[in-house]
Amino acid sequence: MSADELVPRRQLLLLLVEDNQDDAALLERHLRRNGFAPSITRVETAAEMVAAIAAGPPDLVIADYNLPNFSGPAALSIARQSGYDLPFIMMSGAISEETAVESMRAGAQDYVTKQNVARLIPVVERELREAAARKSRLMAERALAVSEARFHHLVDAMPLGLLISQSSGLITYANAAAERLLGFPPEQVLRGSITLGSLCGALDAPFAELEHRATQEPFEATCTTSAGIAVDVLVGIAFLDREQEAGQRELAVFIADLSHQKRSEEVLRRTEKLAVAGRLAASIAHEINNPLAAITNCLYLVQQTELSDLGRSYLEIAQKELDRVAQITVQTLRFHRQSSRPMPTETSELIETVLALFESRIRRQGIQIHRRYRQTSPIFAYEGEVRQVIVNLLGNAIDAMPGGGHITVRTAETHHPVTEARGLALTVCDSGSGMGEETIAHLFEPFYSTKGITGTGLGLWVSKEIVDRHHGNIRVRSRKSVDGNPGRTTFRVFLPIDAFPSQSASQ
Repeated sequence: MSADELVPRRQLLLLLVEDNQDDAALLERHLRRNGFAPSITRVETAAEMVAAIAAGPPDLVIADYNLPNFSGPAALSIARQSGYDLPFIMMSGAISEETAVESMRAGAQDYVTKQNVARLIPVVERELREAAARKSRLMAERALAVSEARFHHLVDAMPLGLLISQSSGLITYANAAAERLLGFPPEQVLRGSITLGSLCGALDAPFAELEHRATQEPFEATCTTSAGIAVDVLVGIAFLDREQEAGQRELAVFIADLSHQKRSEEVLRRTEKLAVAGRLAASIAHEINNPLAAITNCLYLVQQTELSDLGRSYLEIAQKELDRVAQITVQTLRFHRQSSRPMPTETSELIETVLALFESRIRRQGIQIHRRYRQTSPIFAYEGEVRQVIVNLLGNAIDAMPGGGHITVRTAETHHPVTEARGLALTVCDSGSGMGEETIAHLFEPFYSTKGITGTGLGLWVSKEIVDRHHGNIRVRSRKSVDGNPGRTTFRVFLPIDAFPSQSASQ
């Protein structure tokens, strides 16, 4: 065994474009003597070269410039078009300097003459090193591209808005959540025409002040959207590239939309106020009962004395009005008595209770009530909550007809169109002015009201919440009054006969 055979050899997949077998054998021996273990695929035509590359890309291509049925430049073209980064060395017995330069301009890494084969080994080693470096760099770039794509996907999937700005305040990046919240298109960010201060007054501050805020807890602020709408947000600040100079550092601003939270807090505040007002009304009604009873007794005693016909008629009028006040206090107390658990509930009785509360308004506005009760089974529900839904629906119907009209109230047993669950259909229909599509689209949103300062915008929102809690649904159809033709609005509520089977079974 020779000393050369003991030296570890470097594997080399070589695609050799050569028609001379002796030259190919000489090249192989030269490579082996210099530490390579070449595995050579020799081709003489374009078709053979294409097939060899398709079978697996080689580490290196060495091509003779002139072949009977092929050429070095044609082989170079095939190598460039293969889609692989193939180091290509042109080799020829005789080649002019102009031809060599032209080959390298076409993409060959180098050229070597067969007379100077000793120069081949350094060229091969250099090209293999550079190819390995290019491959490593390409892999790193691809890994970086994948990492960046994953980062952008994660950032865009975040529910938090993210803005990145220069120290000057100019925004250079905004994720999808920030674009949705603030309403500006991505091209505006790319043009660099938006600043932090233009979006949020709290961020219109010197760099040092923002740097100080970055060390503090997130704070509430107000941002302005591209449509000029003020949005409540929670803002957090962080600085990027802390090792760079102040003028080159970037600012990351995280923004969370607080609109829903603020609306919920406002709903809670208003609901608590309404609850307090309700309890106060019930307390007042309870307190009225005692003096009311005394007045009623006094009237009874007066009626037992001798009176003129005129005096007696006045007393009868007073007695009727006292009876009406007594009925109102009873209905008020019953209305504000909340049920702590679901129970069998007769909706027709609840409807009559509510109509009694609205009796004076109904009479004053000249509204006619039409009743159609076809419910035979009570529903198992929270009585107070169902009463609240009826109050909201009837109250809205009465408000829609200040000049009089008709209200039809219907109850009937039915089945849910999808689940086939047995239940109650409660329908309230009025002949008021009707509603447009835009109003209907926002009808069940909190604080949306068509009544100006007299409405809270909570009635239908609360009603839908109650109906949803009872596993039912509420729908509305409306037609606006046009050219003297009356409008029409119909609310239909479906409530299951038993929305709480576990509790009804225990009872």
